[in-house]
Amino acid sequence: MKIVATIALLLCFSYVFAFDGISVSAGPMISNLAPIDSVYENRFLTPGTSAGLAVDIDAPGILDFRISGEYFWKNSSPLGWDGELSAFLISIMPLAKYEVFNRFSLFAGAGGVFITGKYSGTDDFGEFVEAEGNSAGFTFTVGAEVVLAGPLSGRLEYRRSFAGFKTDNAIIDGQESSIYPAAEADLGSSQFCVTFPVSLFGGPGSIF
Repeated sequence: MKIVATIALLLCFSYVFAFDGISVSAGPMISNLAPIDSVYENRFLTPGTSAGLAVDIDAPGILDFRISGEYFWKNSSPLGWDGELSAFLISIMPLAKYEVFNRFSLFAGAGGVFITGKYSGTDDFGEFVEAEGNSAGFTFTVGAEVVLAGPLSGRLEYRRSFAGFKTDNAIIDGQESSIYPAAEADLGSSQFCVTFPVSLFGGPGSIF
């Protein structure tokens, strides 16, 4: 709900200034997100799915600003993993966007990412571990966008996030346990995202 409320407030704020040359677009985003931690590939076997919403505020010139909220999940694998992994990610990034030719643009940018998530699964010692936490980090993106028809565009981008997490507490085999020394996890991730933004107001073909 916090993600929805944040994006809704951003849209309302942007609408007030849309008449000063700022355009706003928003659309659904889906990706095949994979954590960077080397343990992930061996234990979880495949990337998980991420879905969310991306909002762009485009100022005159090459400057763009993007905020996105997404939910990532990975369920148990029929090949052997018995756990679950889920997370919310909120990214805020300024971008440089350049129209290469009519209706086709390239962009790149970097910013911050906030991650909060939960993990459960059997570890290398046969214990069922449950843990949760949050972290903030750095993310960057590169990609391309093409106007498909009217206010609708299509966007393909690659994102890479860097974040870490440390905890000294977890639930092991149903019992709350202290961990010493504190366990560290790499929450970094890589993903290819497909987004279909719709121009809401302030731009050519906007629906408002």
